[in-house]
Amino acid sequence: RHRYDLAATDDLHFNVASNYHPDLAIAYELPGKLAYVWAFHINQEALREKALRFIEEATKDGTLRRLEDRYFGHIRRLDARDIEVFLERMRSHLPRLRQAFQEAQENTGIDWRLLAALAYQESQWDPLATSPTGVRGIMMLTEDTADRMGVGNRLDPRQSILAGGRYLTYLMDNLPKEIEHPDRLWFALAAYNLGMGHLRGARYFAPGLKRDPNSWVDMKEVLPLMSRPEYYKRLKSGRARGGEAVILVENIRNYFDVLSRIEPVWTPPSLGKVSPRNKPQVKK
Repeated sequence: RHRYDLAATDDLHFNVASNYHPDLAIAYELPGKLAYVWAFHINQEALREKALRFIEEATKDGTLRRLEDRYFGHIRRLDARDIEVFLERMRSHLPRLRQAFQEAQENTGIDWRLLAALAYQESQWDPLATSPTGVRGIMMLTEDTADRMGVGNRLDPRQSILAGGRYLTYLMDNLPKEIEHPDRLWFALAAYNLGMGHLRGARYFAPGLKRDPNSWVDMKEVLPLMSRPEYYKRLKSGRARGGEAVILVENIRNYFDVLSRIEPVWTPPSLGKVSPRNKPQVKK
């Protein structure tokens, strides 16, 4: 591995790299713009026409917008200090919690690194975390959720992690079948923070705003509206901090990216001993 004092790159790659190397800084902005093109052989006019139609259709139906959000829509959420603290806690806190996260993966089929990212966003991996609203523990469970998931002690990290994994699975299982992965996971994470009732309310408003209620990139624009009275007064669930739910999901996606780069995939030893279930999977 080599280290260099200076490198030329574009904004996108710099933002991605900053999530793994928070000490990176822009020394000088080069003039001009960088463009990417597809090149075709002079005798491949038919292929060129197909490519143009593909781009036109993907732009019109929102495919390009969804792809951009899927891979890059969340990468600018965290600053250098956020990443520094996260990397430090990966060294100091994660080792003693890894086994519980992996046990939760074995129980739910959800990548342990995603569950770890959720727990970090909720509590920064502090088993004793408590909020002013009464949610507690490393997965910040409400008392009602803890009771539903059979948790005897919310401050026990293993109990909290296993319950948090089961609860996230429960939320995914209760979303409409029209929501596909990976959006299904992002919706479930929003509901983990917001509550399923508020998420349903936001989805109810989406068509009237010409947004797809089954698309995360569209719902990112709708959810913040749930704090405005002209919207929440029309719903039984009432006011919601939808903007906070969006930030939570995007932060978790960032933390998951970092964990996926540094921490290896873990395969449960019992994987070959149980019949497969159609469990939600994290797709990169």
